[in-house]
Amino acid sequence: MRLLVMMLAACGGGAPAVEKSPRGADPEATFGPLEIGADYARYVKLTDKPFLSLDHGNRWVEVYVNEVGAAAYESSAPIPVGTIIVKSSWLDANGAPSQVAGPLYVMEKRAPGYAPAHGDWWFAIHWAKPPAEDAAQFGGPLYWRGHSKRVDYCEACHDDYDRSIGGLIPSSILKR
Repeated sequence: MRLLVMMLAACGGGAPAVEKSPRGADPEATFGPLEIGADYARYVKLTDKPFLSLDHGNRWVEVYVNEVGAAAYESSAPIPVGTIIVKSSWLDANGAPSQVAGPLYVMEKRAPGYAPAHGDWWFAIHWAKPPAEDAAQFGGPLYWRGHSKRVDYCEACHDDYDRSIGGLIPSSILKR
């Protein structure tokens, strides 16, 4: 059950609101401006159009990778430290991307020792303007990152993929 709650929390499902009490609060779940990947629109865009990702809360996503890691991401080369991967997302509207932006999903390859059990990847989910229903569910805008328990699902899911970066299915071959 705990795993299900964490999975829903990470993907925008039924998680409890972020605790606002200073005692027991998660400092890496406090909302603020996106620190890593905010300039993703300047990155190399790897998708030609959004594709539906069940693992990202049944949202439509597009994938961007910074110059540091773009060539390695598209090949079988090792992913270099400093690589940043961002997935922008949109809510689903009857089988198509809506006009409502979903969270940004961010990964950064860090130096050895950051998170050795997870390929030294740093994860974040940033959603500055969730719809009212989602904002009420999560306690407002969200920014879950780093070692926050709220990104455990990201680690667990990405650990299952080669090189821990996740699968990139070209949107042109996805069933619609």
